[in-house]
Amino acid sequence: MKRVLKGTLDNVKKMKEVNLIPKVLLLLALGFGIKLFFSCTPSNPDPFEIDYNNLNVTGIDNSERYLAYHQSIDTLYSDAVALKLTLTDTSEFYSASFSKNLMQTLSFPTLRADWSSSYIPRNKVVDIKVITLFDVNESIKAGDDITEHLLYAARDSFDLYHNLSQGISKLNGIQSNDRGSVIVLVLKVSVENTQSQFEVKVTLENGDELSSTTELFTIIES
Repeated sequence: MKRVLKGTLDNVKKMKEVNLIPKVLLLLALGFGIKLFFSCTPSNPDPFEIDYNNLNVTGIDNSERYLAYHQSIDTLYSDAVALKLTLTDTSEFYSASFSKNLMQTLSFPTLRADWSSSYIPRNKVVDIKVITLFDVNESIKAGDDITEHLLYAARDSFDLYHNLSQGISKLNGIQSNDRGSVIVLVLKVSVENTQSQFEVKVTLENGDELSSTTELFTIIES
């Protein structure tokens, strides 16, 4: 009787061992598949190329320590005039190309939870010029080029202003969708007038020139 019982237990043990083999193989295959998936997935795709074809310029509040970056206003303090320049590609070609490339990028096996889209301009910005349409003070008159009186205010460095060349470099670099191609320029001199308005011209390396005229700003004394 003991021999029969022992034989039965041995058979059960062998059957359990046999049944474990497919499970082990399945786990090994799953682990290999996951490793292969992530090894074939790039950290981020190359940025999409765009062509700047639209310029929009608005006024923003620079009277506090932090720029009111997302709020456009029509009334500015005399010592805190700031202009936000937004460069975009509004062409249908860009929209179609972006959608196509996005679907290709998100297709298996390149899908990643931490993937973020980005883009870079084909034709770089080579020059920015700002003309005042109203007198600024006794020495800066309507029609004057005031570009030399402007500084670039970086979003990640609120307490520091930089040369305009750094703002141009920012526009020419890789852009992310949530931030866009935006820079803020601040006027170094005080506006001694009750109104102001500016014309901004952006020249691209292919010779194209984008221009935009701001709305008429009301100036109040700081």
